[in-house]
Amino acid sequence: MPAGDGTLGRKIIFTWNGSTIAGVREKGIACAGEPINVSDDDSDGIRELLSEAGESTIDISLSGVLKDETLAADWFARNRVRAVTITYPNGRVISGDFFLASYNETGTYNDATTMEAALQNTGEVTFTPGV
Repeated sequence: MPAGDGTLGRKIIFTWNGSTIAGVREKGIACAGEPINVSDDDSDGIRELLSEAGESTIDISLSGVLKDETLAADWFARNRVRAVTITYPNGRVISGDFFLASYNETGTYNDATTMEAALQNTGEVTFTPGV
């Protein structure tokens, strides 16, 4: 990879229900697939897994400075499933419906109030590669 290639995290855009959430500093995406074990006596003691996952999950974590009350408002109104889009500068897009699984705020004595949120996919998530 040539020097200088990469993506600045602040250029990755997170939208919740069509609105960009202000104050987000960090965005994380974790993808996992639960394997299906099909080992039997013929496997001779070696684990064999299906090539398709039994369940695939995508989790998103967010953290930042509290500048926007949209996530808190949706949490308390129980509007916890919304359309999410994560857009990268190169055009890569991850989108789908996500469940707001947790929302936290921290207001320390002499610092900015911060927020954290965890989201879990509900249904299909699409991935569009960038250029």
